Amino acid sequence: MKNFNLFALSALFSLLLSSCSTNETLVPENQSLDLLKTYTINRDVNGAYSLDYSLNGNAEIENVIDTNTNTNNIYLYLTHNESSKNMTQGLTINGAQLKVGFVDTNSDISHNITIKDDNISLAKSNTNSRLSDYSITSNLDGTYTLDFSVNKKVRVDFVFNEEIETYEIHLEEGKTSDLNFSRVLEKEEEKALRIDFVNQVENTHARGEAISLIRKPRAIIL
Repeated sequence: MKNFNLFALSALFSLLLSSCSTNETLVPENQSLDLLKTYTINRDVNGAYSLDYSLNGNAEIENVIDTNTNTNNIYLYLTHNESSKNMTQGLTINGAQLKVGFVDTNSDISHNITIKDDNISLAKSNTNSRLSDYSITSNLDGTYTLDFSVNKKVRVDFVFNEEIETYEIHLEEGKTSDLNFSRVLEKEEEKALRIDFVNQVENTHARGEAISLIRKPRAIIL
């Protein structure tokens, strides 16, 4: 009788272990996988924009241009076929801005980026611009890294403008030993992350001198 009870308990214990093991195997397969891993918006020294992004798992993409909103929509689909994990494409300023939207059809997560800036020809002729190049990268922990370089004799000040909830990078003439800068910025959930490069320009007129603030480029991330 005792042997029978021990055998029954042993069989029950084995069954429970098997059940737990099966559940642990099924859970990851049923969980939704975010297809977009990270992305980076770049502007080079010539004022040209590009987009680099990497994907998780096997994903395929479809680019759709929305002419009504001038948005480059990138749809991500889960596939069982082997596909490239790293993608690069050029971006064009239409009018005074460009828009990129990532739509993950597997997790229903979307990412939207708006850049307000001059197009390439205007950027080359803009003598007030003290910014050389910059990039904004999304990180795995939900933060964003802003990297940028300035021209010589440009002083840089970082300010968070609470009134308009915007990270401001003020650029003005001055002495500095640094030309390359990097900052990690946090984005509040369900709030836009706003980044403005602010060029301070002195204007001389009959009444004296005044300082104008040129907010360009500007980035809005949702």
